[in-house]
Amino acid sequence: MSNRFQQVVSEKPDDELMEMVYQFADWDTEMLAAVEAELESRKLLPGDIAARKQEMIEAEDAALSKGKEASLAGQIFGWIGILGILGLIIGYHYSFSKVRSKYTQRVYYKYGADSRDNGSYIFYVALLVFIASIVYTIFKIVGAMI
Repeated sequence: MSNRFQQVVSEKPDDELMEMVYQFADWDTEMLAAVEAELESRKLLPGDIAARKQEMIEAEDAALSKGKEASLAGQIFGWIGILGILGLIIGYHYSFSKVRSKYTQRVYYKYGADSRDNGSYIFYVALLVFIASIVYTIFKIVGAMI
């Protein structure tokens, strides 16, 4: 397995690598893999790495599964913006935005269920208003031509 960080990691001292191997959130997954491989080759890899990684994965999974709450200001602007494009953008963002897990690459919704529901209402109401305004404009233009 070729890793672009192998050369960098091979030049680091043992104590720095031991510090880096426990900083799961601070480093890219490829860098962590290179650090672990280097420590393994130096016969210094701690035995509790897998357990600590699993704890981090479970904590991240719990946080991402819950999702975050949409801001009150964003929701207010979304409802005000249903008369224009702003409502479509905000509603779409709250309804369909996703994030990817750093550790497992699993995809989660960015916002919690209540925020997504409210975002869906904003999005679809804004879409209906937008379509209605287009239809009204077309009928007005056609009516003026006749």
